[in-house]
Amino acid sequence: MRNVKDLYMALIFFIIIVMKGISAENQKDYKVLIGMAPDKAMNLKGIKTLAIDAEFFSEEEVARLHANGNTNILSYLNIGSIETFRDDYKEFEEIALGDYQNWDEEKWVNVADKRWQKRIKNKAQLLLQKGIDGFFLDNADVYYRYQTPAIYQGLMSILQEIHQEHKPIIINGGDTFITEAIKQNAISGIVTGVNQESVFTEIHFKTNTFGVKSAAEREYFFEYLAQCKTYGLTVYLLEYGANKKLEKEIKAYCERNGFIYDISYSLQLDKAF
Repeated sequence: MRNVKDLYMALIFFIIIVMKGISAENQKDYKVLIGMAPDKAMNLKGIKTLAIDAEFFSEEEVARLHANGNTNILSYLNIGSIETFRDDYKEFEEIALGDYQNWDEEKWVNVADKRWQKRIKNKAQLLLQKGIDGFFLDNADVYYRYQTPAIYQGLMSILQEIHQEHKPIIINGGDTFITEAIKQNAISGIVTGVNQESVFTEIHFKTNTFGVKSAAEREYFFEYLAQCKTYGLTVYLLEYGANKKLEKEIKAYCERNGFIYDISYSLQLDKAF
């Protein structure tokens, strides 16, 4: 009888520990899950800032995410390249500029093209109709690949159009563009924040594994993100596959600087924890 009681108490203790862990995970400040399917996303709870690809979510599903205590729901919107799986890929294939290294299903696109700018504006409005709270804009890195005045101005035109919706805008990556825009004081009051991937970690695309950046490689991003902070942008980090030791280092860095971070263990960004 005593053995049964001891087993029962141990089981209760185990359940309490697990539930505390789940609760802690569900209270994340920030998660980027742009690859997560809607049915799986319905289990997400208590995330302060959650980035999804709302193109694949219904208005009702976004409402359910809000009801589950996910406060700020941002939608992914690709402004600098086009993916072959999008419904309108064939319509814009002719303005593609070149292949996107390591991402076979994407091509860089001419953001100076007025048709592309209109597409992005329309998509932003459709996403807002689903009840999202802001935008997670990707691939402003097109300016790194094609550093011309036309590409820079094309990105600025897109941002100015989206800004008309009066919703927060976070730029994922795009450090070359953001640096130039800060230099020209062109995004004050337009861009809310930046998300920088792989400051401490790195992605090995050939083996689909993750590694650790050297101290020298990190220094560039430390300086860049400090510049963003000084400019008044909220800074987010998205890291991949960090072990516990590295996670402590990332956490300490972010706490010192007032940054927010997420660590993913999936390159597809489809797994919560």
